[in-house]
Amino acid sequence: MTEIRKIDTLKYNKDGKVDVDGKIWTVKLPGAGTELQMSRVQRRQKFLADKIEKGSYTEEDLDRYDEMEQWLFDFFKTMFTDGTEDNSEVSQWMEDTPLAIILQAFEDIKEQANS
Repeated sequence: MTEIRKIDTLKYNKDGKVDVDGKIWTVKLPGAGTELQMSRVQRRQKFLADKIEKGSYTEEDLDRYDEMEQWLFDFFKTMFTDGTEDNSEVSQWMEDTPLAIILQAFEDIKEQANS
């Protein structure tokens, strides 16, 4: 008879508290589907950014790039919860912080959750 092995994914950190610039927020890491979507968006963004930089873009390329930027912005905005009624601290941080820094913070959070 084959032994049944149990895997408990709850032991891995998927959400918790983080200190972002001195403010304690709750962070909920995305599931695999959302992570795959984020990877696709980032890949397409790089492709379009290269195209834009070379000057070989169309108006449709710019619109698509804008949509991808908005998707990333909205994704990160919903990943954090600050405990205020309207999530105002997170909203302000998102407005004031460059996307590159937000992306790096996300990678740091993922790395810490996996260790």
